[in-house]
Amino acid sequence: MRGPRGMMGATKVPVQVATVQQGLIDQTLNAIATVKPLQTVAIRGEVDGVLERVHFKDGQRVKAGDLLAEIDPRTYQVQLDQARGQLAQNQAQLKGAQQELARHRVLFQQNSIARQALETKETAVQQLQAQIKANQAEVARAQVQLDRTRITAPLDGRLGLRKLDQGNLVSAANTDGIVIITQVDPIGVEFSLPQNQLSNLLGAMRQNESPLRVSLIDSTGQLLSDKGRLQALDNQIDIGTGTLKVKAEFDNADETLFANQFVNSRVFLGQEQGLLIPSHAVQRGSVGTYVYTLDTEDKVHIQVVELGTATLESTLIKTGLKEGDRVVVEGTDRLREGSEVEVMQKDGQAQEKVATPDAAKPEPGKRTGEGRRPRPASE
Repeated sequence: MRGPRGMMGATKVPVQVATVQQGLIDQTLNAIATVKPLQTVAIRGEVDGVLERVHFKDGQRVKAGDLLAEIDPRTYQVQLDQARGQLAQNQAQLKGAQQELARHRVLFQQNSIARQALETKETAVQQLQAQIKANQAEVARAQVQLDRTRITAPLDGRLGLRKLDQGNLVSAANTDGIVIITQVDPIGVEFSLPQNQLSNLLGAMRQNESPLRVSLIDSTGQLLSDKGRLQALDNQIDIGTGTLKVKAEFDNADETLFANQFVNSRVFLGQEQGLLIPSHAVQRGSVGTYVYTLDTEDKVHIQVVELGTATLESTLIKTGLKEGDRVVVEGTDRLREGSEVEVMQKDGQAQEKVATPDAAKPEPGKRTGEGRRPRPASE
């Protein structure tokens, strides 16, 4: 039987091949990106006092309006009561002054008092009315201060680790705050693109009514999310780097993405039709980019090619190949021009070949394979 070494004893290299086919390939722009929350807020006390109660746990998911903490309200309740008392006192004085003014107007119509006495009462009423407006403003200010002793979440998001514990003194001047809340869904991603890629990006944005699709990949090549939408471009190119900042937005209900995480971004501009081969079939050397092609006798030949759009999976070939050509995708490290190969299937088994009658018959009086160990197909 004809073995892997062939009739003349020459070693055949086992390879896997792919056929050049027409297809569509995604046009993309790739860049290293950083996950950036759309909103981040430091929860700080707006009034001074003792942190009386903490109503959250570290890392808790919260909604806008949820009560997070309470500051001792007694001082601010006293101030509010004082302001309300002053307002009530001035309102009573105004009522008495208005009654006196009404009596003076009757007396003035009867020519019983001079105009100066009437004008004096009118001025007193106006002064009290102005004072009441000031008292009402003071009541509102004291109410705001009292309300600020109850600290609530300003947005939906996830809390970080608590920075102040119950019983500590909270100061409005403290910039560290009690805890940080970060919006996690949706979440933003920022990256920079070279200025020579902007024409392709802007062209795709003009051709698509909806925002361009963006996906994220981690350092191991695993897809993190493909639910991104291109949101905005910066208004100027960074003259130091020659790049433009771009912002995308991602749905993040499962919280796969974390703030300040480094990821690889991919912006989809559209699709292009052409001849496609697997990307790992492309080789690079002194002749440029090339592939190993197979002829009808399963011999390989170096074929220089011109590449077009490429992704991790497929590469578009502009020149050098035609539809139906076979290219080597695995086993290229042992190949040379004219090497004979044995084409393997994807499961690692050799493709079936029709054996010749002479090769199929064993020698008379000899059992096939007797006295020798079968050679592996890879030899």
